[in-house]
Amino acid sequence: MAQLEVLEGTWEELAVHAEILKGKKLRLIVLPKEEVSGVPLQQQLHERAAWLLAATDSLQREPGKQSDDPYKISFGDIVAEKHKRRGLKL
Repeated sequence: MAQLEVLEGTWEELAVHAEILKGKKLRLIVLPKEEVSGVPLQQQLHERAAWLLAATDSLQREPGKQSDDPYKISFGDIVAEKHKRRGLKL
């Protein structure tokens, strides 16, 4: 597999590499400005993550129907044990 090359900068900074990139397949992703409505992007991400985590804390777990398949039961026990070791409440 070919190694990916990542270039990041303003359009003007990237345009300097036009000759090198000529004929190559590219994917252009336009990044958001660092600040939206005066709030730094990093702060926006932290606020959104905090909101998502708070929302997940309020969810009520609803167990699915029990299976008669012994393999599915065993797999469920393994997954539950793994999560308990990581400190998650089931």
